[in-house]
Amino acid sequence: MIFNKDTWQEILGTIRKNKLRTGLTAAGVFWGIFMLIFMMGMGNGLEKGILNEFSGRSTNSIYLWPKSTSIVYKGLPAGRWALFTVDDILTLKAKADYLDILAPRHMTHNVVVTYGTKSNDFEIRGEWDGIFKVESLIPVKGRILNKRDEQKNRKVAVIGKTVQEEMFGNENPIGKYINIKGISFQVVGVIKFEGESRRLQEAEESIFIPLSTSVKLFGDGKHISWLVCTINPNTMVSDVENEIIDFIKMRHIISPDDTRAIGCFNLEKEFRKLTGLFSGIRIFMWIVGIGTLMAGVVSVSNVMLITVKDRTREIGVRKALGATPMSIINMILLESVFITALSGYIGLLFGTLLVSGINFITAGMSADNQMFTNPEVNLTISLTSLIVLIISGLIAGLLPSLHASRINPVEALRSD
Repeated sequence: MIFNKDTWQEILGTIRKNKLRTGLTAAGVFWGIFMLIFMMGMGNGLEKGILNEFSGRSTNSIYLWPKSTSIVYKGLPAGRWALFTVDDILTLKAKADYLDILAPRHMTHNVVVTYGTKSNDFEIRGEWDGIFKVESLIPVKGRILNKRDEQKNRKVAVIGKTVQEEMFGNENPIGKYINIKGISFQVVGVIKFEGESRRLQEAEESIFIPLSTSVKLFGDGKHISWLVCTINPNTMVSDVENEIIDFIKMRHIISPDDTRAIGCFNLEKEFRKLTGLFSGIRIFMWIVGIGTLMAGVVSVSNVMLITVKDRTREIGVRKALGATPMSIINMILLESVFITALSGYIGLLFGTLLVSGINFITAGMSADNQMFTNPEVNLTISLTSLIVLIISGLIAGLLPSLHASRINPVEALRSD
């Protein structure tokens, strides 16, 4: 029945006879699938743009930094700064078996660095070797810092890719010496950031030296700026967050009720919030898109009912000549599916082309402050939409086709 030439000629003839009515009906289906594909593509681009800020980081991590106290506690005044020490980190590491990687940092901003006749301002970061795993910093030349560098307070440096380009150009920096605040450091490696986060790309503009060396040469000998630690996969960061903070408060005689003394950023919690938010957005988009599509399907069903009414006499003649109810049902269903599938496919095509065009435009834009990137239509969504279209066409034609199959030939031939 599907490939019957006469049936298709009748369907196309009916469509040509009622161009306006069929066109307006098809427009409803077109708009429904177009909006579904467009919204999904735009939501995908927004999700990628925002979640890119998490790429390259270990999402099972927590960042901690000192702030001033806000509560008087055990005779100590408010307004004290609970500066972290290396001993805090070592004690925490020995106490908490759920910790995976600990990476404290000592930062010195806007330091003049020279090499030969070239000089520039860079950020100096005193680090443990764990930071290179936590923030996906990979060596492109030489090596990264190691534990022996830390233990022996070596004057070695790993420079970011941008630092290499600005200070050394095409010259191989490995083994060369740079001058930081009058002290010579040997360059042992060049790193780059492997990810999309714009904040972490700043690492390529920094210089990394052993934490112990940084604290002694550019600090007060014991205090660090902040620390990040990752939690083993079997433990939720949120389950141990308060325990870590309470430990630091106890070490620095801070009130347990003081919520301002320790700065904290639970990356896992924020990541879960955003992924949950976008899951909700996707569900909302499906509801809106399918709701719009169903409105078009109802329109198709109404038009098919009108078509059956207009062709009552013709259907009566068919049944009088021996046409079976199933052949009548197949004819009406085929016309309904054809209108729905064709208009829906065009909507799918236009939606995909529009999303691809926006993707092409945004790809050539600067990545700075870009919270929307690389929108695309998921293949699964496209296939699901096509299946929805076919089912919608069948649903739209079901009631009219059943009505047509019940027409009495005698009464049909008497109708005007």
